[in-house]
Amino acid sequence: MRMISVRLSKKKGLLFLAVLLLAVGLIFVMAFLDGAWKNPGGKNEQRISFLRSCGWEVEPEPVETNEIQIPETFSQVYKNYAQLNEKAGFHLEAVAGKKCMQYVYKVKNYDGRDDVYAHLLVCEGRICGGDLSTAALNGFMVPLRILAEKN
Repeated sequence: MRMISVRLSKKKGLLFLAVLLLAVGLIFVMAFLDGAWKNPGGKNEQRISFLRSCGWEVEPEPVETNEIQIPETFSQVYKNYAQLNEKAGFHLEAVAGKKCMQYVYKVKNYDGRDDVYAHLLVCEGRICGGDLSTAALNGFMVPLRILAEKN
């Protein structure tokens, strides 16, 4: 097997390193600006405002608050949940392995039902996922919002 070696001058090596760091930085900036990170949620008012922007009217205080650990490696159940969140513009992979807060709000305007709850996941002060669901026998789980398909 033949090895190919490339010899770079110091200037070219530093230029290559600078371009590489810039590319990595841009990837992180784009991830930060993605739907998973653009919605502040550290305060109750921010979470309620976000839910209203999705079209949901909720009780003014969460009915439940939990600290949860997003797994580093997703089981099939979590992969399905991540896919549901992608429909709303969230990418749970961005918070894999992190601790998040889960806030549960009672939804007041879901098709006349009184058993629907909005679950919001907040990591590092930003809304990073969630769902609308009900635990009823004929229950369901849907995205918080459906984003238009990008063409």
